[in-house]
Amino acid sequence: MSVGKKHVLGFSPNGGQLFASVDQQGILRIWDTETNTLRQEFTPNLQFSGTCTALTWVSESSARPKKRKDVRLLIAMGTLKGSVVVYSMAEGSIARTLSGDSHDGPITSIVYDNAGQLYTVGADCRVIVWCLSEERSIAEWQVGPEKPQNIAYLKNSSALAVGSRQLKVYDVKTKELVETFTGHSGEINAISSIACADGTDFVLTTAKMERVICFWKVDGKGKNKASACTLLMEDLAYCLTSEVRDDGQLRVASVTRNGNIHIYLLNVNSLSAEKFVKPKVSLQIVSDGAETVEPIFAMAAHFVTDLNRSHEILFCYGSRQQLQFERFTPNYGEKLNVILRADPKKLYAKKKGKEQLGYQAATKVQKPIVSQKTVEYNTALPISQKKVQNEVPMEARLQHLKIHGTKLSGGKLLTQSKTQLLMQALHSKDQAMIRAVLSTQDTETIQLTLDRLPLEYVSPLVNELSTLLQGKHSNVRSALRWLHVLASTHTSVLMSEDKEALREKLSICLGVAEQRMNCLSEALQITGRVNLIISQMKRNSDNHLNNRKALVLNDDSDEPTDAPDDTLLAENNWSDLEDQQGSSKSDSDDEMVADDEPVADDELVADDELVADDDLATDDLNADTDSDSDEPMDKSASP
Repeated sequence: MSVGKKHVLGFSPNGGQLFASVDQQGILRIWDTETNTLRQEFTPNLQFSGTCTALTWVSESSARPKKRKDVRLLIAMGTLKGSVVVYSMAEGSIARTLSGDSHDGPITSIVYDNAGQLYTVGADCRVIVWCLSEERSIAEWQVGPEKPQNIAYLKNSSALAVGSRQLKVYDVKTKELVETFTGHSGEINAISSIACADGTDFVLTTAKMERVICFWKVDGKGKNKASACTLLMEDLAYCLTSEVRDDGQLRVASVTRNGNIHIYLLNVNSLSAEKFVKPKVSLQIVSDGAETVEPIFAMAAHFVTDLNRSHEILFCYGSRQQLQFERFTPNYGEKLNVILRADPKKLYAKKKGKEQLGYQAATKVQKPIVSQKTVEYNTALPISQKKVQNEVPMEARLQHLKIHGTKLSGGKLLTQSKTQLLMQALHSKDQAMIRAVLSTQDTETIQLTLDRLPLEYVSPLVNELSTLLQGKHSNVRSALRWLHVLASTHTSVLMSEDKEALREKLSICLGVAEQRMNCLSEALQITGRVNLIISQMKRNSDNHLNNRKALVLNDDSDEPTDAPDDTLLAENNWSDLEDQQGSSKSDSDDEMVADDEPVADDELVADDELVADDDLATDDLNADTDSDSDEPMDKSASP
């Protein structure tokens, strides 16, 4: 199996029991595909050898006396500096570094011929042959002018297929170009070789920016030959693997860029270049999330060579640091097989949590629980103790900035200072500072403040305004004013959020507004009644109804009167006055019943009549008093 440029990985030749991969940091990881466990992890000396750019598995047998041969698995890696190193799983380190003439640049591909020799191609357009037993390079030749990207060893033909933009086949003994295949428009990205039982070799290739797999038949002659068959894909392929049986049945699998696996079923004896072959079945791996179903990317695939499990395909999915392996039997009756699996990130997070808990329990190490309110952020620079003691606390600085440093002559805060204060208040969640800034009534100042407010502070500001809307009337007015300007200024920010998230964020504001609208009709009715009562009270006070005098009494102390007689006359006059008042009240009552005018006017007429009767009674009393005082005088004069 050969892999693309982005993938430096491969399955072991013993049925894919082991899997090796190298990440972007140059760390080599070896996984056990049976148990889904990480067997080894190795970080090479990058300064000495450089990052690994290609790898292949090597099986080396060692004969022991009176015992059967032992097969050791090694990993040969091509590096960025053009050298070849061999990693030993038994030692867990680099066992050998092959000497001799190396590449003048990075190695792009490496392959093993199962006979003790390695073949590498590099950016210098050379093929170098390495001998593992001698631990050095033994031969080389040029394959330019195009830069080679991948190579594959052809077992039956003892040839080497080199892929660049064209596919070239070289005889490894004579180092001569045997065949040339043309058909790709870009550089070959992945390559795989097939050795049939009848001695025929086939090569499968796929190129960059192409969604096809070309099937080439190697027969040792010809140039610019076309492909024997073309396989279609839905996306670019980064990994190819194949398997051929003795009866000519061929299985091909490709791992595409979108993480799907396409499986093709062919017959070597009936290949046709006229028809394009579509995948027999496609495998798609998705996560078993409760809310959404997300795809999980497959990294590589390999056909199981075990006779008892020959119908299965082995694949791995996840990331290079967190992989899961599975042997799966495809359902060829359906075009798409959706495989529901747990996300490897979640599985590794659970395992890591359990390991951390066990490690903490074993070492009795606990992380301190620190409150966010009591955290002190210290600088990494060295500061003298004297300077630390005299330093003004940050809270005092903010308070001084809030009160003194940002005011104009009229007592208003500067717009830029308001923006800074609002940002500090939202960051520190200081309620006093937030209310001080949001108490601004000037619409122009609010507009300028929100224009300068960064977008990440829009969501915390909406939460604070929702809290203010649930408070007193003055806070509600300020919050509505700020919310109106905020919605008109940052409309695009609010609309860019998810509908459910926006509805949840503005639910408090909408709930308060709806509650107040429900109470609007009752409030208007109460307001109308109160205004009517106030207007009636104001009209009554303007008419001066309480300033009229019901009784006027003139007491003249200069006139001599006889006390007993005056008292008697006064009683008689008061009785007459009461009779007159009674008659006047009855008359006024009859007039009130008959008249359709308002009640206030009837009371005014009755009061006027009562005052007139009182004046008339007073005049009659004065006249009777004068007549009584004259009669004695006449009687005294007559004798």
